[in-house]
Parts: sequence; C-alpha cells; structure tokens
Amino acid sequence: RGGESAALGVKLSCMFFDLVMFAKAPAILEGGGAGQPQGFTIAHCLVSVAEKSGQADATIKTTNLSKMWARMPARSKSNAVWLGNVDVEPQLDALSLDSSVGSLQPRFVNYGPSGVLTLKGRPFIPVEYASTLGTVDDLVLADLSKYRLIRKGGVETASSIHVKFIEGEMTLRAFYRVDGQAVPRAAVTPFKGSNTQSPFVTLATRS
Repeated sequence: RGGESAALGVKLSCMFFDLVMFAKAPAILEGGGAGQPQGFTIAHCLVSVAEKSGQADATIKTTNLSKMWARMPARSKSNAVWLGNVDVEPQLDALSLDSSVGSLQPRFVNYGPSGVLTLKGRPFIPVEYASTLGTVDDLVLADLSKYRLIRKGGVETASSIHVKFIEGEMTLRAFYRVDGQAVPRAAVTPFKGSNTQSPFVTLATRS
C-alpha cells in the first residue's frame, strides 16, 4: 500500500500542476490584474483593429490579417505568434486557397511541411482559452517577449490528515505565486506615420 500511496501522490501532484498551469494561461491573455496577472488583451498598450466595412459576422478576412500585421512594430515581427480559438481555423484554411479575388496567396497563409499553419510567416497557435469566432480575442497577434511574468518558486503542494480527520479524509492544497503584465505602458506612434503600434494586436468583434 505504501507504493500505491506514493504513486497516487505523484499522480495528484501532476494533476495539480496541470490545473494550475491551465489557470495561469487564460490570466496571461485576459486576466483582470486583481489577484492574478493582468492579461495583455486588456493592457493599455493593446491595439484593436476594426472589422472591414460590411464584413459578415463571424468571419476573418485577408484585410483583417494585413491590418493587424501592419500594427505590429517591425522589431517585434520576428518574435510574433498568432493565438486563436480553434473555431477560427476553418476561416484561415479558406484564406490559404487562392480561389477568389481577395484571397491571400498561399505564401501568406500556408501549412508548412510539419503541418504548422503560418500567417505572414509566423505560426498560428490554437488555444482553447481564446474567444470563439467572431468575438474579440478570437485572434490575437502577440510578441510574448514583451510580456513580463514573475514567479516565486514553482507549484507548492501540501497535504494534511488533520483538517478532515473526523471524516477520515486527507486535505490537499496547492500554491503557485505568479504575476505579470505587458511591458509597454501604451501603444507607440511610429517615427513616421500616424497609426499606433503595439506588440499586442487584437481583432475587434464581428457580430
């Protein structure tokens, strides 16, 4: 039984770690900053790109991608990644086909040899905590090197047989101390040009 208890303890620790890490990721994206990291999608430096005039609900157009890319500073483009809900992938697949006027050429929206979808040469990473298609934050362009995450140690776990002694139960707890926020305090106006730029760019609601 000692071996089984040890194995169960290891399994529970792994489960705690996975749950804590999952809770951290949405906070980095859209956390309110009170008792959790401040998400970069509510940071003061965030740039939001408006939908195309007359654009249908719950769609993504080539114009959306081009305008988002243009609002990313040149020095951040080599680090940028596209983060989005899996619901947006069919829209992006359609853009990878040069089948009609307005479609991007395959070199801009394409699947590489390894099956990784890239937009403007940067990888698209599906994340389940992004908003669904058509709502703000369903697709985000981000240079995550401009987000500062501070941690104090790793995931700390502890157990007690005393808290629930009368019920014959063991109590488990986990701590993970972390905070973070986007580094730029505001979007930046380029030396030449009037459109502000930011390492965090999102697409406005299309619904």
